[in-house]
Amino acid sequence: MLTVALDDDLKRLRDDLVKEGFRVVDRTMADHADALIISGMEKNFMNMQDIRTEKKVIDASGKSVREIADELRGLM
Repeated sequence: MLTVALDDDLKRLRDDLVKEGFRVVDRTMADHADALIISGMEKNFMNMQDIRTEKKVIDASGKSVREIADELRGLM
């Protein structure tokens, strides 16, 4: 089971991602996750992300839960 860390702004997606078969943790547990889902607010004016990690980062802005889940399944 893939573990994903969810940005605080996206907690509304938690139940849907669990239904899709993912284990969801808070962003504070990102070290223990396979991927990080962000809201897109982390991008600065040059469209660069402020997050530095070796993990897969998925920008959820403008995406449905199904699109996010499909991206996550691509990691499996």
